[in-house]
Order: sequence, then structure tokens, then C-alpha cells
Amino acid sequence: MFLMKRSLFAKILLSMLITTTVPLLITNYMSYHTIGRAVKEQLVELNQSSMAIKMSGITKYIHDVSLLSYTYYGDPELMRLLTKRETQTPAESVYIKQRIGRNYAAFPEIRSIVYKSALTNKPFIVKSDLNERIPMPDFAGQPQAVEDGGEFSQEYSVVEWGGERRLRINKTFIDTSNRELLGMTTMIVRDAELKQLANPLGTDEDSRTYIFLQDDLQLLYATPGPDEDQDWIKRLREEPRAVKGLLNDPKGIYIYYKDDAYNLPITLVRFIPQAVIDQAGKQALNESFTIQLIVTVFITVMAGLISYFMLFRIKRILKHIKHIQMGNFDIQAKSTSSDELGVLEDRFQEMIKQLDILWNQQYRYQLEVSTARLKMLQAQINPHFLFNTLQSIGSLAIKKNVPEVSDKLAELGAMFRYSMDIDTEEVRLQDELEHLNYYISLQIGRYQDRIQFKQSCQEEALAIPVPKMVLQPLVENSIVHGIERGEGTGEIHVEIEAAKKLILRVVDNGRGFSEETIREIRDQYSEQLIQHASRPRIGLINVFKRLQLYCGEGFVWSIESEPYVRTTVTLEIPYQQGS
Repeated sequence: MFLMKRSLFAKILLSMLITTTVPLLITNYMSYHTIGRAVKEQLVELNQSSMAIKMSGITKYIHDVSLLSYTYYGDPELMRLLTKRETQTPAESVYIKQRIGRNYAAFPEIRSIVYKSALTNKPFIVKSDLNERIPMPDFAGQPQAVEDGGEFSQEYSVVEWGGERRLRINKTFIDTSNRELLGMTTMIVRDAELKQLANPLGTDEDSRTYIFLQDDLQLLYATPGPDEDQDWIKRLREEPRAVKGLLNDPKGIYIYYKDDAYNLPITLVRFIPQAVIDQAGKQALNESFTIQLIVTVFITVMAGLISYFMLFRIKRILKHIKHIQMGNFDIQAKSTSSDELGVLEDRFQEMIKQLDILWNQQYRYQLEVSTARLKMLQAQINPHFLFNTLQSIGSLAIKKNVPEVSDKLAELGAMFRYSMDIDTEEVRLQDELEHLNYYISLQIGRYQDRIQFKQSCQEEALAIPVPKMVLQPLVENSIVHGIERGEGTGEIHVEIEAAKKLILRVVDNGRGFSEETIREIRDQYSEQLIQHASRPRIGLINVFKRLQLYCGEGFVWSIESEPYVRTTVTLEIPYQQGS
């Protein structure tokens, strides 16, 4: 929470994540249900098409089995024996069993075959592997048993035999000439062939397939599996008669397909668990989610990069503002972008330049005030009185035969005359060097052999105009801070070159500057206020400030220091060549 309050980047990133993930989550939720419905509809359509194909195979198979009884008509001897009204002899009975059994030999799944004559009421057990007897109609006692809607009137039915569901086919044998009932063949068929025909429907491990006979839905076959609630069968019986349809259940869906081909009502039902439907939806959703996750990561990374670069530029502006608060207006940053932030940075740079001009005007005003105060102080001392007094002391020194004192007083008087000339702000470099030489002469007289001074200057540089009192404060700084507090001999060398800029270089071997002191001088130089005498190195900094105001942005200064070896203060002053 603290990071959210303090970090604009975190706010932007979190906002982008929320605006990206929330629509994606809503879309995924809607897609999941939409895909689930689409998968469900597709499963229903595919299964119903497959069930139509399987239905034709199942009905044809049952119909072909039922048609085997018509082979009786193609055997004249068998027809003769089956149409006898007298009871057949044992030999004739054996022949009948053999001939009928031969007709059904191609279908091993027919486990029991019984023929009962309606003329003699005699049963012929052609084939049987059952421990229980197959019930047959009593034609003597109930001659209309196969016609009045009794249990033998249904051609196809389901019976449980030996704990198994089996198909029972009752096929009547009729005299084609007079439509007289001659007898009935009853077959008990195992579901082996039906299983092979139906199993391709049940490709899923959890799915189940059912085969029902007749309109009352007698269950003939069911895919092996755990017992389940049979309420759905009741609901299916109550469904309006339709070729195909669907029953919804909390556990899944029941797809059914009905057919009445060959007057054989068969209903196929396929149960598909809800987990299968959900799995298909989840698989599609996972693929979609993977793509969305990649898109989300991409959007987040791009949002992070865009936010970072935007905030980087804002932080750069804040950094510049901090420098301005510290008084540093020397900010050389140019925006390379033309967007809103680029325009803001350009306007900000223009504002800095205007502020710099205002600060410089303010500084000049303060400097003029300080100069006016200095001039007022200087004016309190009558220069003529000072010069006349020094000349009188010099004359007295000559009378007393002390010419050195007279010379030093003359040099001191020249320095006072130069420094107290308040009407002159700019002088030739030659005048500045002459004033420096007077100062050095006085200092050498003071320190004797502790100071060695050298001066080198290109002749063409002597006429270049410079602000007054530039070199003497630098040399004074070298003596006071570099040599006066040290031991041994101090060397001071003033080098002057005139190239593209006027280069003034003061070199000494004194105590020099530490890195911390140089940083402090730079910080004080960056401030846009007049330096007070309580601040360290005030003379050095004020020289830099005066030259900055005099020269503008073209002025450059530097300090290089190796204590007690070489310390160099360099001033680069632009000038007009040929002036």
C-alpha cells in the first residue's frame, strides 16, 4: 500500500494489469460456457449420426436372424413333416431338429431354439444350453395364444435367462395357402453380436451405451459399468415419440435415437458424463488462456516499459527542479521527442533560461550594491591624503638612507592607486600583470627566499582587455592557502596563452586542494547568490563569479591538484581576436 501511494509506476502497472486481466477473466468465463454449449451440441450431433449408422446394423442383424424361419419353406421334406396333423415319429422328430438346427448353424450366438407344432402341440427342442425350460404356448388349450395379445404375441422381447438379458424372437410358421398357423419357432439370442455392433459407440471409458426394445423400452443391452439411477429411463418413456433427442441430467446427457425399421422398435441411448463435456471445454479454455496469458504478459511488459520511460523523463525534470532549488541553472538537456512530455521539457528549458537571466540580473544588482558599498567605504578615505602620506614616508626613508623602504612604499602606493580606481572595471592584461608584480614584490620582501615567482606571457596577449583584479586574488590564494602555512620554498608560476581563448594558468607546489574542497567550490559556484566572507575560498569563488558575469557561458575554469607537487588553477576567457 505504501508503494502504491509513493510510486506512480506501480499505480500505472497495477491499473494496466486490472484493465487487462478483468476483461480477460470475464471473457474466459463466458467462453467457457459458450464452448461448453458448443461442445455439447457437437457431441450430440456426432453421436446421433453415429447412432443412426449403428442402428441400421443392429436392426438388420435382428431382422436377418428372424428371417431364418422362412428357410423352412425351401425344404419340401421339412414342410411335409411340419404340416402333418399326426404326431411325428421319433425318426421324423430327429430329422426336424437336424434340419432346423442346420438353418441356424451360421449364428452361434443363438443359444436356444425351440419349435412347437400348432397342429400336434408337440415341442421340438432343436438347441438348448439353458438349465431352464423355454416356455411355449399351449396350442391345444389356448389356440389363440399368439394372436390375443399374450406374451407370445410379441415377435421381439427381452428376457432374463441365467442372470443375463437376452433377445427372444417368436416367429410364427403359417401355411401360405390358407393362412393357417402351423407352429412357432422361439429363439433365445445372446448379446455377443449386439455388443460388437454397439461397442464402437462407447469409445469413452466413462460413457455408456444402451439398447432398448419396443415402445415400453425393454433394456436389451447396456455397457458394463456400475449400477446407476434408472429415473432417466422413466423420463425417456414419457418423452414424445421422436426419432432423436436429448435428456439433460446433472451427471451428464443422454442422447437417444429411435427406429422402427422392419416393424422392430429399437431405441439406442448414449450417456456422456458431464466431466467429458467439461474436459473438452477446459481444454479449449486452457489453449485460449495460454494465448491470453502471453498477451497479458506482453501488454504488461510494454506498459511497464512505456511507464518506465515516461516516468524516467518526469524524474529527469524533477532532478532539474532540484538543481534549480539549489541555485544551479547550468542544465544542458535537450528533449529529442515531440510528444507532450517533450514539449513540457522544452518549455521547462526555456523557463530555466529565463530564470537564469533573472538570477543573473539579480546577482548583478546585488554586485552593484556591494560595489557601491565598497566605493562608499573607499570614498571615506581621501586617496590624496593616503598617497601624500606614503610619499612623505618614502622621502623620510630616503633621508634616512633606507631606499628599500622607499621602493616598497612606492609599490604599495601603486597598488592602492590601481585598486582604488573605482571608475575603471576593465583593464589591459599588461596593467593587470604590472599590478600583480607590485604585489609579488611586496610578498617576496615579506617572505624573503620562501617564495620563487615566474611569469610567462605571450606578447600578443598583453593588450587583451580583462576584468580588473583577476590574477592577484589567485596568486594571493596560492600564497595564503598553499605556501604561507607550509614549510620550505614555494614556487608560483603564472602562465598566459592567447589561442582561441585567453588562458590564465596559476601553478604552485603548495598544499593544494582536496577532492572534497574542489567539490565544495563547484557547489558554491553553482549557487546564484553573492558569496559572503564567512564562506571558504571566497576570493577564488568571487573571481569565478565575476568572470562568469563578464564572459557569459564561454567562461570555463578548472582546478587540478596534487598536494605539495603541483596545483593548477586555469581560467579560459573568451575574447575578440584582433581587438
